[in-house]
Amino acid sequence: MSLEFLLTSLIIVASPGTGAIYTIAAGLTRGSRASVLAAFACTLGIVPHLIAAMMGLAALLHASALAFSIVKYAGVAYLLW
Repeated sequence: MSLEFLLTSLIIVASPGTGAIYTIAAGLTRGSRASVLAAFACTLGIVPHLIAAMMGLAALLHASALAFSIVKYAGVAYLLW
């Protein structure tokens, strides 16, 4: 591994993500109870992606253009709704 890769990896791992920033902001503005709720909600938001990965949805969408289009347009319809 190169030094550049290690430094870039360290920066990415050390910087907080959006979930951590949201949880900290909720805790600072509304207290510890809101912080715990925000952390739980951020974790709960990962569950659909986890289930999709476990079910092999990525492989299905990669193999089938029709399935990918259906999911894509369902997402567009949801966002427009």
